[in-house]
Amino acid sequence: MKKQVMVVGLGHFGSAVVRALAARGTEVLAVDKDAVRVRNVSQTVTEALCFDATDEELLNRTAPSKRDACICAIGDEATEASIMCTALLKQMGAKRLIGRANNDLHARILRLVGADMVV
Repeated sequence: MKKQVMVVGLGHFGSAVVRALAARGTEVLAVDKDAVRVRNVSQTVTEALCFDATDEELLNRTAPSKRDACICAIGDEATEASIMCTALLKQMGAKRLIGRANNDLHARILRLVGADMVV
């Protein structure tokens, strides 16, 4: 069975992660609130959705607990959203949760709210 991974945040880092995972045959659900970014990866991934990942109801509909891993790749301009999304994914039962940090403090906070790994 193919691995299923959700990637939230499709900037430079998130898009690169999505493409690398898809190239390995991983089923990827890509999420971003920017429709252009979603459109740019839509042909590469299994599913691409456009919504704000800090919206708890919408994020929950993606069934994070059923994914092999969830990656919060929300970028530099949205530290608060990155922390909120990571905390929500953990609360929703993400099995393996990877967060992207902008600095050491951000990394510590991501670990505190439940990230298993921080890059």
